[in-house]
Amino acid sequence: MDTTLTIPGLLLTLLLKVGVASSIAALLARWNTFRRVLFTEERDPDQKLKLMLFTVPPLLVGVILRLWSPYRFADLSLEGAFLMGLLGGRVVGPIGGSIITIPALMAHEWLAMPAAATAGLLGGLIRQLIPDKEDLWNFGPFTFLNIPKAIMRMLTRAEIMWEMLPLMTCVGLELGRVALVMATTKPKWLFAIDPHWNWELILVVIGTLMSVAAPLKIWNNTRIEMDLERHQQLLLRARMDALSSQINPHFLFNTLNTVTALIRVDPDTARGVVLKLSNILRRLLRKHETFVPLREELSFIDDYLDIEVARFGHDNLDIV
Repeated sequence: MDTTLTIPGLLLTLLLKVGVASSIAALLARWNTFRRVLFTEERDPDQKLKLMLFTVPPLLVGVILRLWSPYRFADLSLEGAFLMGLLGGRVVGPIGGSIITIPALMAHEWLAMPAAATAGLLGGLIRQLIPDKEDLWNFGPFTFLNIPKAIMRMLTRAEIMWEMLPLMTCVGLELGRVALVMATTKPKWLFAIDPHWNWELILVVIGTLMSVAAPLKIWNNTRIEMDLERHQQLLLRARMDALSSQINPHFLFNTLNTVTALIRVDPDTARGVVLKLSNILRRLLRKHETFVPLREELSFIDDYLDIEVARFGHDNLDIV
């Protein structure tokens, strides 16, 4: 079967490939469990397993679609394995890449599994090599524009822009895949969209870069949104705590003054006010609970209003 594509066909295939990668990333980002696992830097074996359970199935389906349909763009085995290595480490990348390429192995593409496992291992090694894992999230679709800046920084300040490592590795992986396809006597031993040494290979390399960088950028945006939401919740809680620290002493002192005034003339009412005050204080000690039963909230309001009625009297305070 001829694997040559026309220029419009190649461009459409590469655009669809990047679109599939972005769609999978956006779909996975909607799962709270996936987001919690993805944004945890140090993962235990259970979290690594969850990461593979989320990422492997859609990539596996893509390989199957490519084998049994004309949808070449659906195969993201190399890119997906490398991405799993970047995010999950040296174990998740090779194992996930090997699982993804099982259908290709069954179709006698003997080099598919070693190539994907190698890509996953390289991603895991890069993750281990980068000192600050935050630098991984700096890798995006337009990182290649920072190549001159990275060269100047290395020459002048001997500093490394670590996001260049995934970029160079993506280029090397695609060139290596094409080289293997061209070198083997059986081209079907490994899949490549356009295995030719010509200028069109530049487009294929860019497509591979975008298929890795676009999901990272989508997940990074989700991570930033989650951080902003968490900081907003912390700010709101701090404001509520500050307001409570101002209100609670006044309420407590006023209630104690009421008890002092009632204890001589109406001891039973004073005793009831003390009991209701203890209920309120007990509830305030649990003020950081996000959700409480409606029954408890109504009881809290009743106790507060009863104390206010005891302070101002039934004639002076009318509650509706």
